[in-house]
Amino acid sequence: MSGLFCEPFPDDATWLLPGDFTFKGRSNGEKFRGVYSLGNLLEKSEKKHDEEIAVQATALLYLYLSGDNNYDMLFYRDDTQKLLTNVPWLVLRSDQHFVPYFFVMPGFRAELDRLFPDKEAVFQHVGRYLFSPTNRVWGRVARFYDTYLAKAEQRIGLQVRVFYPDKTPASLMLPHILRCMQQNETSPTSSATRSRTLKAVLVASLLEEFYTELKDMYWMRPAAVGVYQTSHEGWQETGNGAHNVKALVDIYLLSMCDVLVTSHFSTFGYVAHSLAGLRPWYLQNPGDYEAKRNEPACVRAVSPEPCFHFHPYYDTNSANHGDAAGGGPAPVIMNCEDYEWGFKLANLKY
Repeated sequence: MSGLFCEPFPDDATWLLPGDFTFKGRSNGEKFRGVYSLGNLLEKSEKKHDEEIAVQATALLYLYLSGDNNYDMLFYRDDTQKLLTNVPWLVLRSDQHFVPYFFVMPGFRAELDRLFPDKEAVFQHVGRYLFSPTNRVWGRVARFYDTYLAKAEQRIGLQVRVFYPDKTPASLMLPHILRCMQQNETSPTSSATRSRTLKAVLVASLLEEFYTELKDMYWMRPAAVGVYQTSHEGWQETGNGAHNVKALVDIYLLSMCDVLVTSHFSTFGYVAHSLAGLRPWYLQNPGDYEAKRNEPACVRAVSPEPCFHFHPYYDTNSANHGDAAGGGPAPVIMNCEDYEWGFKLANLKY
């Protein structure tokens, strides 16, 4: 964290655990998860009818919210929240943007409506407040932007995540990407006729092929279209600090673009367009390229908010796991444009 983000809180407050924190480092073990798991305690206490005693008797609870539809998902119910009131420490692990579900929880809704009247700017406000890049990161962002993007009249950000490289090689994806850009007037060649660089295309991808192919396409028009890429790591290296710096640089640069075309289901792209407050064009499911050749290559997002992929499948006020997700006083969540089973926040009007 220290190499990526500055401390978001003033004075001596910190979001980092102290070195002598009692439970530090124990969250990686299976024994830790079993003993302190909120889901396990709720499952056991449900059978014994003593939920309150089981939960409130512990000083720390471990919560796993990364897709498994298990007892940990009961976290999203108001009655569970009441049980957690007096628990000093909650260790939460997740790679999901679960904020949308808080808006359908009656206990949170009034306060969230007060904090975020614009439901399509929630991530932008919180993200810009919390994720302030270090000088190391921002220096790279500023230098690249000033050198390659600043003089362009329009900056087009293209973020490509290849989920199935064997099924969807670059040679298959590139025509689809170009078709998306041409169909929606985000093509670098549209109106690029004058002498200086009018359009800059920033390619963010672990692979180099997309950058190379696009640059070769426009090499005869270098004064009208510039194609750039900051890095191409080849594969994701979770936990590698230098790799994470490069990823964060790409995210911030994408957020500075005027138009974004991003991959379906990609949380990387979500963060970029949500920080920018832009409604991106989502490339369709990579596995459907051939089947959907005659359909639009991409779809425009209704809201710039990220998608909550794996939400619980029960009413927030009901113990019945089979119920659909509950609604709030006013509709504020919709199914995601790029993943129909997911939820996202939007300023909906019916």
